[in-house]
Amino acid sequence: MLWRNREGYIDTTAALAVQRAARQERKVRRMKKRNCRRTQDESQIHEKAVKMRKMTDEQLVHYVEDRVEKARSEGRNAAKKGGSLKKFLESLATPGVIPGVGPATVDKVRKYAEEGGFFE
Repeated sequence: MLWRNREGYIDTTAALAVQRAARQERKVRRMKKRNCRRTQDESQIHEKAVKMRKMTDEQLVHYVEDRVEKARSEGRNAAKKGGSLKKFLESLATPGVIPGVGPATVDKVRKYAEEGGFFE
């Protein structure tokens, strides 16, 4: 004859039922990836994530601000190296560079860039 305890488990002790339920939950959950199965890129990303998780609030704010400044300066440098928008539009104006983009489209883009203040 089977007995039910207050929690509704069919077993002689609640502890065995709880153990059985925990075992089933562990089977359902995905096991974490072992270190030996990580690629080198995944290991580097994991190390950075751990380092960031251990940072204090102040350290984290400084880290993010530094990264933002670095990205801004790299963007400015890339814009300086990349040439001007005028050269880009002139190269587009040559027929046959991009199918479907003709002089009318280039004029529309040029007018939009002038109105938006994209020219230096």
